[in-house]
Amino acid sequence: MDRSMDLDARPHRAFIAIAETGSFSRAAAMLHISQPALSAQIKEFERRLGFRLLDRTSRKVSLTIEGRLFLDRSRRLVRETEWANNAARDIRNNQLRVGTAHYTAEIAERNRIIDDFVAGQPDVPLRVMRRSAEQLRDDLDRGDIDIAITLQLVPPDDTPTRADAAPSWVVAERALTLQLPHGDELAHGAEAIPAAALRGRAIAMIDRSHGVAIAESVGKAIVDAGAQPRSLPEGDGKAVLRQSARLGIAAVDLGWFDPPCATTVRRAVEGWTVHTRLVAMANPGRRRAGTDRFIDRLRAVAPPS
Repeated sequence: MDRSMDLDARPHRAFIAIAETGSFSRAAAMLHISQPALSAQIKEFERRLGFRLLDRTSRKVSLTIEGRLFLDRSRRLVRETEWANNAARDIRNNQLRVGTAHYTAEIAERNRIIDDFVAGQPDVPLRVMRRSAEQLRDDLDRGDIDIAITLQLVPPDDTPTRADAAPSWVVAERALTLQLPHGDELAHGAEAIPAAALRGRAIAMIDRSHGVAIAESVGKAIVDAGAQPRSLPEGDGKAVLRQSARLGIAAVDLGWFDPPCATTVRRAVEGWTVHTRLVAMANPGRRRAGTDRFIDRLRAVAPPS
């Protein structure tokens, strides 16, 4: 923890430590200060607050009514101070912040971009921040992150570009396919399965982990083929492939994750036109120095979207 900004939080930390341990001596040991120094700090804190936080006897330490009321406020202030210290450190370090959807850690193309940048630009401090798919755009708009990497649904060709769209680059693109157990009759023969062959079948379905638009488009493809979407205990793309393989059932395959085992087969489905792409987006506003270098790397490997 950076202590340069932590002066106001120190008495709160001391109070919390005593409240949680029930002892000045144990709290002092936890905080790595002497017991007399801790006692003096608490007395001064109580003087500034205008009320007692603790009842002290020779046998125990307990919270006063005021202390019980104030404890949650102290905890919240400490959390906010930690956040402020981290934010200040990021600003001082000019740290490049790349936000990624949680599930992209399993995508090889995402890892290659980040790992190549780390190896090629060791002087740029980089922090990778995992977020939900829905959080990424908000964080990018607020400037909490400089780059966002996530999956997007490929829109129809005639979809107009939003005027406020962030600059973005397509890293890779995949088509929606079907994962089948090796013993399934549809796993053999033609590479593309007729959609009519899926009628009445249960097909394991992703949830909204990858975004609402992707989930809805995949669900529509299943229903339009006359099949029945089936929910599994976990709904992200990789978990659906893994659990459906264990259950021996068909599952949608976004194309980004390695097959869970050698006993499954990936097949295209005629009429399925859903495509997703791995996209990197940049904050269009003020950029840290490292952001432009990251964008240069993106331009070298990915066309603009």
